[in-house]
Amino acid sequence: MSPTRKGFAEAAAGWPAYPPGACLADACALIVFHALAGAGMSAAGRAGMQGGEVYVIAETVWEITRKAADGRLPPFAPFDDLGFPAFLRERGYKPLAVDWDIAARAATLPPHHRDPMDRMLIATSIATGLPIITNDAAFAAYGVRLVW
Repeated sequence: MSPTRKGFAEAAAGWPAYPPGACLADACALIVFHALAGAGMSAAGRAGMQGGEVYVIAETVWEITRKAADGRLPPFAPFDDLGFPAFLRERGYKPLAVDWDIAARAATLPPHHRDPMDRMLIATSIATGLPIITNDAAFAAYGVRLVW
């Protein structure tokens, strides 16, 4: 007997219910909020980063630590060493795993956005229904909810 394969919609239906106000933080949201004191963010964006459940995918952590290692971020202690995961934990951010279905969805999204890390974040938002805190206008082409 072969195992039953789930489609994306069925797999996504298995995600837990998230509390009101829960969201995903993009790399730019974490950088702007913590390194630049939220400069340019709306009140809703700052409130989203400060309260409730804010989820961060591993790909976003990789993106930030990679940019810090390459010198592409302003000097800011949590971003320039491997202490960034501890920084996130101390501030109450929650990890959210990208599963195989999300990874496959990211690969099949229309090419409105070419950055693979952002495509993973968009696919995660589609699967979970969580809005994304980001200033990247290209995300809107995918129909995900945005906060900035």
